[in-house]
Amino acid sequence: MLNIGLKIRELRKSLGMTSSQLASKIGVAQSFISGIENGSKKCSLENLYKICSVLNISLSEFFSDSSDALSDDLRELLDSAKGLSPEQIKAFTEVFKTIQKG
Repeated sequence: MLNIGLKIRELRKSLGMTSSQLASKIGVAQSFISGIENGSKKCSLENLYKICSVLNISLSEFFSDSSDALSDDLRELLDSAKGLSPEQIKAFTEVFKTIQKG
C-alpha cells in the first residue's frame, strides 16, 4: 500500500526542497507538511494536487508504480514544452521524429 507521506517526503527531498519551502509554496504551515509526511495528518486531494504541482509530478504519476513514472529527462522535456504554441510543439515533434530516424 502506498504511504503518501513517505512518497511526498522522498519527492520533496529529491528536489532539494525543505518542508518549509513546500509549505510556503502551497500556502500551509510547515507543521502541516511534517504531519502529512509522518502520518499524523491526512492530506486532502486538493492539497495533494497542490503538492504534486509544486513537486512537478501529476497525480497519476504520484499514484503509479515507479517503473511507469516518467524519467527526469522526459519530465524536463515535457515541462519545457508547456509554454509552447501548438505550432511550436508540432515543429519540435517533427524534429524529434527526424532524430529518432537517425
